[in-house]
Amino acid sequence: MALILLSAYGWHNPSHSDTQTSDPLLKDVTAEELRGILQSFEGDKAVLVNVWATWCAPCIEEFPEIVKVQRKYEDSLRVIFISADFPDSRDLALQFLREQGVDWTTYFKTGSDQEFIEALSSEWTGALPFSKIINKEGEVVASWENSATFSKFDNHVKQALNR
Repeated sequence: MALILLSAYGWHNPSHSDTQTSDPLLKDVTAEELRGILQSFEGDKAVLVNVWATWCAPCIEEFPEIVKVQRKYEDSLRVIFISADFPDSRDLALQFLREQGVDWTTYFKTGSDQEFIEALSSEWTGALPFSKIINKEGEVVASWENSATFSKFDNHVKQALNR
């Protein structure tokens, strides 16, 4: 499967003040804010983070599988989708989320690419899609670049939930 590098496609969004929207489905997030969001789930739920974009075919391919995983484990798992779309594609991202039946808060990456990449994983090269599964103790169970099947997501989530 093809990996798409963020920097190769200009995943740069230096300012989000003019692109911010009030839609609660897709909120702007910086690297620092993301760290806080992830920490807020420690002790409560396992977390599956997925960075995606509407222009990334492997991202679009795996997206419904992640939604299925969220529905299956909704009481013990929190899926955090982060759009890496260009600022002028925000409406496309929002439309896609609605088409996929996503009804929980998701995020739109803003700020420095490098800081954002480092906030998620020192091993992440910036390729999309990127997924990371964290147990409720805040420990990383798995992370990878490239798309995955329902089975791969399900197995890693079970591991994070000790099932």
